[in-house]
Amino acid sequence: MPRFFVDRITHPAVLSPEESRHALRSLRLAEGDRVTVFDPHEAWSGQIESTRDRVTVRLLEKLAAPLLPRVVVAAATPKGERLDWMVEKLAELGVTEFIPVRFARSVAELGEGKRKRLEKIAVAAAKQSGAPILRISAEQSADRLPADARLAAPGATERLGPGAGMVVVGPEGGLTAEEEARFPARCSLGPTILRIETAAVVAAARLLS
Repeated sequence: MPRFFVDRITHPAVLSPEESRHALRSLRLAEGDRVTVFDPHEAWSGQIESTRDRVTVRLLEKLAAPLLPRVVVAAATPKGERLDWMVEKLAELGVTEFIPVRFARSVAELGEGKRKRLEKIAVAAAKQSGAPILRISAEQSADRLPADARLAAPGATERLGPGAGMVVVGPEGGLTAEEEARFPARCSLGPTILRIETAAVVAAARLLS
């Protein structure tokens, strides 16, 4: 069933001009067709009742949210398309929140413009996957993260297992001694050294499994 995003659920739901064009021109939907409408907090099944100007959907039933643990990925930001890919996959998996982190050896920073672009990627991924919308937080420094978060660290002996929580992925240049000391709980993602985006997705998948 096609899924459409709205900023806030209303009864009936009115799709944005962009979403309306997608429904009518790309998907060729018509009055009477069944669709799903969702916002950052809830999702409803519904039926298109009007295609004049903007698509209007009569909401029929509130849908149960997927049963997923609350998983937060706090990671250094890789450059360019690698970051886009990472956010898309975290969103598809059903991660609750992505926190871009500025470490001493970070090579990329996330400005507000890039963050807004990542929000659009997260919404598109939620439309495709049926997962709740991944929250993209503002960038913050490593010293603001909770000290009980688990650090994905090469050479750690404890395997990261399923369950709610926060996992920290550092930059490819590694953490400083001070940053490492902040996160005494370390976990392994396997015997090889992974790039930032790979480590973030692997960690999320293990927590959500």
